[in-house]
Amino acid sequence: MEKINFIFGIHNHQPLGNFGWVFEEAYNRSYRPFMEILEEFPQMKVNLHFSGPLLEWIEENRPEYIDLLRSLVRRGQLEIVVAGFYEPVLAAIPKEDRIAQIEMLKEYARKLGFEAKGVWLTERVWQPELVKSLKEVGIEYVVVDDYHFMSAGLSKEELFWPYYTEDGGEVVTVFPIDEKLRYLIPFRPVEKVIEYLEGLADNDPSKVAVFHDDGEKFGVWPGTHEWVYEKGWLRKFFDEITSNEKINLMTYTEYLGKFTPRGLVYLPIASYFEMSEWSLPAKQAKLFVEFVEQLKEEGKFEKYRVFVRGGIWKNFFFKYPESNFMHKRMLMISKVVRENPEARHYILKAQCNDAYWHGVFGGVYLPHLRRTVWENIIKAQSYLNPENKVLDIDFDGRKEIMLENDNFIATLKPHYGGSIFELSSKKKAVNYNDVLPRRWEHYHEAPEATTPEEKNKEGVASIHELGKAIPEEIKKELAYDWQLRAILQDHFIKPEETLDNYRLVKYHEFGDFVNQPYEYILKGNKVKLWRNGGIYGKEKIPATVEKEIELSEEGFVAHYRVSLEKPFKILFGVELNLAVHGVMETPGNFEEKEFEVNDPYGVGRVKIETDKQAKIWKFPIKTLSQSEAGWDFIQQGVSYTLLFPIEKEIKFKIKFKEL
Repeated sequence: MEKINFIFGIHNHQPLGNFGWVFEEAYNRSYRPFMEILEEFPQMKVNLHFSGPLLEWIEENRPEYIDLLRSLVRRGQLEIVVAGFYEPVLAAIPKEDRIAQIEMLKEYARKLGFEAKGVWLTERVWQPELVKSLKEVGIEYVVVDDYHFMSAGLSKEELFWPYYTEDGGEVVTVFPIDEKLRYLIPFRPVEKVIEYLEGLADNDPSKVAVFHDDGEKFGVWPGTHEWVYEKGWLRKFFDEITSNEKINLMTYTEYLGKFTPRGLVYLPIASYFEMSEWSLPAKQAKLFVEFVEQLKEEGKFEKYRVFVRGGIWKNFFFKYPESNFMHKRMLMISKVVRENPEARHYILKAQCNDAYWHGVFGGVYLPHLRRTVWENIIKAQSYLNPENKVLDIDFDGRKEIMLENDNFIATLKPHYGGSIFELSSKKKAVNYNDVLPRRWEHYHEAPEATTPEEKNKEGVASIHELGKAIPEEIKKELAYDWQLRAILQDHFIKPEETLDNYRLVKYHEFGDFVNQPYEYILKGNKVKLWRNGGIYGKEKIPATVEKEIELSEEGFVAHYRVSLEKPFKILFGVELNLAVHGVMETPGNFEEKEFEVNDPYGVGRVKIETDKQAKIWKFPIKTLSQSEAGWDFIQQGVSYTLLFPIEKEIKFKIKFKEL
């Protein structure tokens, strides 16, 4: 009889720093009912990956679930597939950390009663050099997408077998996940899945179809809990799969114990197809979506998709400079704390992937996830002796200045307005400048690339098939920044300008200081920065801005001197962008010499003091992004701009004090 081998796997993950209620809801809606139903079907086999942050939460909050997993392992129903413990993208961290991360999760798998030999590749981000790292920790197989193989030139018909891949003389097996199954399971009726699998049945006993995808599809994604559990999809699926004579259910190790991979392939740097869209810069991503949709409309996509490639995962470090800076700060500390187990553990936590990227998933736009990464970077660095230094942290060819004392770390970019792009408190383990600017994303105008199944009304829609329109109330507040968001950014604004024009980026910037280079001198714990620029009205009026920044035990003090070559009525503004995430602010203006910021669930309390009366504009910086739930209009921080009238020269002091 013709048969098809079938490997069924799920990947369960919640990022470090996610809200407790999210863990709880995902557990109740997906993780718990899935395993309870699996227990009812002793013939059903599942290849399971749990991330470390999720396992830690379960162990602390639902320890009985760990016992259930052990029981299912003993019964031979679960094969544990590992990854880096804190779910890093392995290609984005040093080899030494890859090994440590995988070993941690392998050790946890041993506690569940399983000696893991396989890796679920986080976000399926493949890089050939991973082979050597994986072999070093005893990994024999890796699970990636069929898209990786098609990018290497293989046809879809060749992707129902695993292959070997090699780098530097080391070899691992790579299994291709069937994209068709990713869109069928669990979104279409069970009959559709069975029909597809039966259609793959063959006389070749080694032919295999692999499904391995997010466990959150089984209860957390919109509409799936009712479909999968209340309407009985999962029970029916397990029943049909285990009773079908044409379908031979296997685990990865069972397959490799019986069959030899088909041959040798060399996979390029790749992730899954959707990621190749998301990782492109916004303008190019829009064109990519248009191109894919055009090919689909012309009926050419399936034929030519092997040649359709977008970006790679590391493009996110180009697309989002804040992500790149956070990542390079992590790498910087990783190098110097490897002999310190406590500090290194914080750095391994800081490698959790979600806060570094963005798509339908990914959390660069989620402040609480970025805050957790920064918290662990800062805690790791706190084990080192404070040191002031000048170095190129983010590898862009331009040097930053890092000031550090026992309580604070301040990183300045002289080439970008001489502003502070990191102000980290060691006591609170927060970066006060963890603020994302408002960016145009390609999906603000273009619909997501979807699949042919979208017109099929049977089942429940996948996230990738959900249409989205921006609500009108959000459109009114939508604005896009032309500058990055930092502390001590220097503006020249006309006296009659309004706060609304300023916050919605409809104002005119008269100076050339905000994103332009400053010269500097570093002396001890002080840095003096200056720029000879200009104010541009009917004519250019030469202007000079000087600022001396010194770290204190409470924060920093900035001394300003601003001078114009000839009199001109203008407002000089100093903008401080602070990572206020826990208190939802509204636009406002007031006049004071000092004011407090109180964000109890985020950065806490700080005081800003000046020695001159200032007009102060404040407004929330809200970004528009997409997620599983639809549109997210998220407060990334709050802008506070201190405005001083000037005609010829002004001197003043700004003091930032942590409370």
